[in-house]
Amino acid sequence: MRPVAATLGPLQPYITTTHCKGPVRVEDISTTPCSTPCSTPYATPLPATDTPSPGGRWLRPLGYAERFMTMSHDYGCMTTVYALWLESRVPLDFEMVKHASVLMYRKMPNLRLYLDYRDGQYWWREMTREVVDVEEMTSDDVEGTVQRLVRRRYRMFDGPLWFTRFVTVGSGDDYERDSNHNVKYKYVCIFGFHHNVSDGSTNMKFCQVFLNVLNDLAAGRTIDLRQEGIFPAPLQDRLGEEAGSRLFYLGIFLRRLYTIVLTFGIPVWNFITVYRMPRNREAATHLLQLELNEITTSRLLRRCKMEGVTLNSAFTAAANLALYSMVMAKNPNLGQASMCSQQVINMRRYWPEELRPNTLGCHISLLDLSFPTEEEDLDAFWEYARRVHDLLNYHLTETKRALKLQQMSRSLSLIIFFNAVLAKLGLPSGNDNHYTLTNMGNLSKTFSGSGDEVEATRLLRTVSCHFMPTLCQHTLQTFRGRLSYSLDYYTQKLTRETAYQYARGILQLLTNAIHTPN
Repeated sequence: MRPVAATLGPLQPYITTTHCKGPVRVEDISTTPCSTPCSTPYATPLPATDTPSPGGRWLRPLGYAERFMTMSHDYGCMTTVYALWLESRVPLDFEMVKHASVLMYRKMPNLRLYLDYRDGQYWWREMTREVVDVEEMTSDDVEGTVQRLVRRRYRMFDGPLWFTRFVTVGSGDDYERDSNHNVKYKYVCIFGFHHNVSDGSTNMKFCQVFLNVLNDLAAGRTIDLRQEGIFPAPLQDRLGEEAGSRLFYLGIFLRRLYTIVLTFGIPVWNFITVYRMPRNREAATHLLQLELNEITTSRLLRRCKMEGVTLNSAFTAAANLALYSMVMAKNPNLGQASMCSQQVINMRRYWPEELRPNTLGCHISLLDLSFPTEEEDLDAFWEYARRVHDLLNYHLTETKRALKLQQMSRSLSLIIFFNAVLAKLGLPSGNDNHYTLTNMGNLSKTFSGSGDEVEATRLLRTVSCHFMPTLCQHTLQTFRGRLSYSLDYYTQKLTRETAYQYARGILQLLTNAIHTPN
């Protein structure tokens, strides 16, 4: 690792915040907490324009996934928002959170990037000014605030491509006492990232480093300013080009053209014919959050291990069977049906092992799979889950289908455009999968949430994907011993009632399966 200054050179600190009623130029950012409230604007906001301006070091052209995420931004998609519920032994204030955000800019190279044109294509470029978008908010509805913030647009050719929101809940003096009568103050930090510059693994790294910095500031310790991680080229692009073939890509493209555009989503007809998509011209991503307690989560994980499947496979099985059960309730003669999913895959798994650690950026792809499902599977959950597990593992390790599909991210831009037009016309969207599944796994190693002064007790993640060719997206992770699960549903595809019925059905199947006889 090397000091940030070695990469950036001289910087002009610059912070954007509504807490101070305007942008504020910070003349001296030290490594000790700031205590003086700012009140006077000293700088003018950057113009909201996509016109390139003289900038810093050119890094590299965008990869396949990065270009797709960038083009999706024009339609309000591919913005990621995280919320962390914090408990602190000492009071926190906006100045401390703002200070921590400035330090994050210095420590993580992906936070210093913006877009520019070079040789007829998008390139990553490094910012020359220390720009951090931080605001203070008060809200009694954190999930509603997250839902609004996920609609936020970024200034792609100026930066920054991320933001911080410090939320005080209610009157701002929310606290409780633990079993030892120690006071714990409660806050929420919300972070937004454009998906072209980050993925789930990168964002978990951000959350861990941010919590470390916040703990150091709260305790008055000296801050470690060494850079965290690197921003490498997407190695999976080259590996995918070597693994795939033009005939393979042509076949996939023609199939998606038929299933999404020409038939308006024939793979999901088994569901949308009985749960019709709302005629909603305002397409948006909304969310539901649920979780299992520590005891239930522990029992579920033990049962998965005993049955020889991963939690991801068990959840996929439950997601399929919950859909099937909902359809069968309205169509008893359903028979065998295919439940189609897109699994989000961390493409670092295909990199040489020595190149994987501390890599930041967007390094994901989608694995689309269809699971034949029938009524008998409802009474044989673990047998069905093992079939799901075997199919997932086969395509991850044998066919490496996700790697071959890497280049297909370019064609997804056409689907985003197609569904955006349909939404404006008030017509049903085109879909070729029932859902997308993102599994962050057990976060105990990547983001423990613990700290001497400040700790995170709850985590929420959402991504705006309402024009993607699926009805909804599941996000799950095990955090602090609990299965934390959120469902992103799209208002022009599912009603809130249907989405809630689906989400509850999944967790009910999982909890029932814990005690299902072999």
